[in-house]
Amino acid sequence: MSAAPESRAPRSYLLLGPPDILHDLLNEFADDGWACSADRWKAVVTRPAGEDGPDPGWPAEIALQGITTDGHEDACRAHLAPVE
Repeated sequence: MSAAPESRAPRSYLLLGPPDILHDLLNEFADDGWACSADRWKAVVTRPAGEDGPDPGWPAEIALQGITTDGHEDACRAHLAPVE
């Protein structure tokens, strides 16, 4: 008897880039059911639960700052928080 595959938490992508390009990118991901949040030059996009696949490609103007599986809210708290 084999064990059931372990479900992984959805990946959250921590992004940095120009606000206008982030805005357009987030609209595209939101249309596909992703959770999206942004504040100025930073954004977090999180895959829908249960969706897995290759990491998305980003426009040249967007820098991937990291990937986390801590959940969308925690990723936003960590990435979008003001730097003191």
